[in-house]
Amino acid sequence: MFALLGVPVAFAVILLMVRKKIPYGISIIVGALIIGIFCRFSAHDFLVSAVETVKDPDTQNLTAIIILIGILGYSFKKTGQINITVEELRKLFGEKTVLAALPAAFGMLPIPGGALMSAPVIEPEANRLHLSPEHKTYINIWFRHTLLILFPLSAMVILPASLAGVSVYSLIIRLVPLFLLAVVVGYVVGLKPIKVQSQKKESGNLLRALYGLSPIIVVIILNIVFRIGFAVGLGLGVILLFVENRTPVKEAAHMVVKGFSWEMASAIIGIMFFRQVINNSGVITDIMGLLEGSPTVLLIIGLPMVLSLFTGLAILSIGVCFPLLLPLSPFSPPLFATILYVAAFTGYLASPLHLCLIVTKEYFNCSLFKAYKRFLPSVGILIFYNVVVALLFLS
Repeated sequence: MFALLGVPVAFAVILLMVRKKIPYGISIIVGALIIGIFCRFSAHDFLVSAVETVKDPDTQNLTAIIILIGILGYSFKKTGQINITVEELRKLFGEKTVLAALPAAFGMLPIPGGALMSAPVIEPEANRLHLSPEHKTYINIWFRHTLLILFPLSAMVILPASLAGVSVYSLIIRLVPLFLLAVVVGYVVGLKPIKVQSQKKESGNLLRALYGLSPIIVVIILNIVFRIGFAVGLGLGVILLFVENRTPVKEAAHMVVKGFSWEMASAIIGIMFFRQVINNSGVITDIMGLLEGSPTVLLIIGLPMVLSLFTGLAILSIGVCFPLLLPLSPFSPPLFATILYVAAFTGYLASPLHLCLIVTKEYFNCSLFKAYKRFLPSVGILIFYNVVVALLFLS
């Protein structure tokens, strides 16, 4: 029980340090150390967790991806190439549609922290509309994950459908109301307050817009068609961007150096170290034991949400909770999968360990607390929806 106290203490310290402008990576490493101390880790235990983190291929790959995304985003801005895409799309579809559609499109890319890709894409238009950093952060995060709810290639959708023994599309049909609710919430909170001056209609060029995004499109094609990893593809995308703009070598090297963010890199390493400590501590087992005996509906909604909140991983939460809770469920397997998915998804959205939230907040230099003021009420509406659905079908 003493070990469990480390979890709220760690999160409180992380949030306090972030509020004091201490880099996120350092803050989360301190949080991991606190959990380890409460779990009676020895110096050797901490060393083992640190070595496992650094040697983990996922840590290495993810760090490389985030660094390269940062360099690509910075280079897009400095070369001005991203302005081509935004300007043409704005002419074709309008400002608000662009702000929502671009993060949603990038949300279909299976890249952890991929919100860092869409952030520089929407930034020119967001700046033109004089949006605050927290407003930009909300739009980028919310609409990136809205379309993901129905995306049939998302691991978060595939896993519960597979475990429930139903087709992905059967689960997606049940998720349509959540998707529509998320779109409405995103519009009311994120898009409706934006004041747009009426302008005369202009004709845009879709091919020109796609050309502006060609370095990113190449990354996608290389991954889907040729199964080339995102780290390699992003490196090639950066090179293509420089070639298209005929950027001198010295200037390109300067962009690479300026685009590198040690804060982003340390944040990734910190998150992976935190998860490693959580896994090695056994505290998740303690959490599940603490909740044992609670009302079934509370467990089905609460446990996946708590695990996603504490790990920033919805897929882990679904994988752990599904076999544990299915035997207790009063719902049919497809409905159980839907409710559990929404619970894990909402916890993941709200988690301070959510990689998309971290990289977007850092990119726009936004206060986490200001971002949460706009973001958490929106997540709360989705949680309320899930509770209502569970209670309606329970009765």
